Amino acid sequence: MAWESSGRWPKSLGPCTHVADPEEMQIVEELHAARVGKSVGLPAAPPSGELVSMDVDLVEDDAHSSAGVLMYVNADLLIVIDTNILMNHLKFVRILNTTEIPGFDRLILIIPWVVVQELDRMKEGKLLKHAQYKAIPAVHFINDSLKSKDRKLWGQSIQLASQKFYGLRDENNDDRVLKCCLQYQELFPCSLVILCTDDRNLRNKGLISGVKSLSKEELSAELLNLSQNTDVCHQPCVSKQQLKAEAALLEGSHEEEAANSGLSILLESIISDLEKSLGTALSSILETEMKIAFGNLWMEILYVKPPWTLIHLLRCFKKHWLAVFGLIMEKNLLLTIESVYENLCKANNNTVDFTTVKFLLQDSKSLLHAFSTRSDYDGVLPRAFAEVDKLLQTFAEVKTTSKPNSSEHTVNENQEDTCSVKSPSQESTVCSDSYLLQPSRHQEIWSVLENVWISICQNSMDVFQRLGSNSALSTSTVASLEEAFLYLQKLMAAVKDILEGIQRILAPDSNYQDVETLYNFLIKYEVNKNVRFTAQELHDCVSQTEYREKLTIGCRQLVEMAATMQQCSASVYMEARHRGWCEVSLNYEE
Repeated sequence: MAWESSGRWPKSLGPCTHVADPEEMQIVEELHAARVGKSVGLPAAPPSGELVSMDVDLVEDDAHSSAGVLMYVNADLLIVIDTNILMNHLKFVRILNTTEIPGFDRLILIIPWVVVQELDRMKEGKLLKHAQYKAIPAVHFINDSLKSKDRKLWGQSIQLASQKFYGLRDENNDDRVLKCCLQYQELFPCSLVILCTDDRNLRNKGLISGVKSLSKEELSAELLNLSQNTDVCHQPCVSKQQLKAEAALLEGSHEEEAANSGLSILLESIISDLEKSLGTALSSILETEMKIAFGNLWMEILYVKPPWTLIHLLRCFKKHWLAVFGLIMEKNLLLTIESVYENLCKANNNTVDFTTVKFLLQDSKSLLHAFSTRSDYDGVLPRAFAEVDKLLQTFAEVKTTSKPNSSEHTVNENQEDTCSVKSPSQESTVCSDSYLLQPSRHQEIWSVLENVWISICQNSMDVFQRLGSNSALSTSTVASLEEAFLYLQKLMAAVKDILEGIQRILAPDSNYQDVETLYNFLIKYEVNKNVRFTAQELHDCVSQTEYREKLTIGCRQLVEMAATMQQCSASVYMEARHRGWCEVSLNYEE
């Protein structure tokens, strides 16, 4: 991936784009107060052979703790991570752990011993109990990183933390974090040590003590600047001649590192702000609608109790869809919620890419727009909508800044390599082996599948409402109930056929013939008037990574829908049999 020759990131990106989060500030302030009020004591010297109860495995033969290898460490970037950063910006830390910064041999994350202890206390609910749900994934991340073969995360050992350092007194945990920074400055004099913390007072202490100290947003901006400038002259232990020689040899690789590291940081910043904006809006919607539906009992019925992450909120919307949101919103909105959920999980578990961020922003805007037709929820929705719209503009700037061969355009690179393409804005020519469909054609084909899903959702919701009330069985006319029951059997058969077709396509060893089951269903079930494509075109569409991921999401939704239909059918089967709507041999268990 390369960038335009201007080498500039969009001006709208930087610390100013950060969306203030009251919960993040609360964690920073309460953690600072806890540190000042009651610090975590350390022994003067660890007893020989004593084991400390922790969830983090420390490796005894850690290379970086040996003074004998210091001479081989030339120019590392060592970033000391404070507790509040791990709690509030774990996704950002994950990206740092996999990022190469041009001008440095390595980027190493340093976790002070006292930070590990604070996380352990929070994980156990002994400190900042309301933030326990944030401490647990941070502990798991540290554990996984320490056990990784390619270790880019180091932990300050208890032996090092217990050493006296220039007479510095450990009056509180802020001082212990600062001591960790000063120790690594001394251990690695040719490397740059940065303290990353959102605690302003700790940053002041660091700056006074000669430690470069940055907030998360400031560090993001600094790394973006480094990504634009591959000059490594800040390294005092390397000669100018050596720098020139290395620059000539590594110029190309540095440019690629700059693009990759800068893009990851930019996209992470966009997703981080999106989580805060969308999370604020969805939490207001969830609380309002649950109170309307269940009154004072809403908290007891709620699937996930607060405090919420955006993932928690989306799970609640999915869980309470049939009972609450499906009754007040369009049925196809569930598909949007599922898409946001799946792409957010993907962004949290993997390296963020253009396609994932694009889907997240577009679906989030659609979700907010849909709920805005019902209420503005005390002004929360308009503000969130404006913030998401601004993030979309920022994303567009990033997208246009990158060249056409960025990650978004690698989805079909294998096909494009064998085809002659006129230009990014022109149609592809005919390949020697197959015809490369335009994205608009793929979207047209996918829209047919979406319409089938929407139709199933709408019809099944009507059937569920008709059959779901016991009073309806005794007061409604037999004909209308019979119609609903028999139509449910048709829906169950249709869903079964669709699932069979999709599962064949998603199988690891699937081929062209496996698409025929799904194609035949589209022709059979009265949607053939919209099917103006061939089985080959359908196969080409669902073979694309983008649509294959969507198809995987749709398959999960259909499995859940089939289970719900089965439960509904089973619940009214005896009544239907008693009224003579079905034969004894009706196989409602399939």
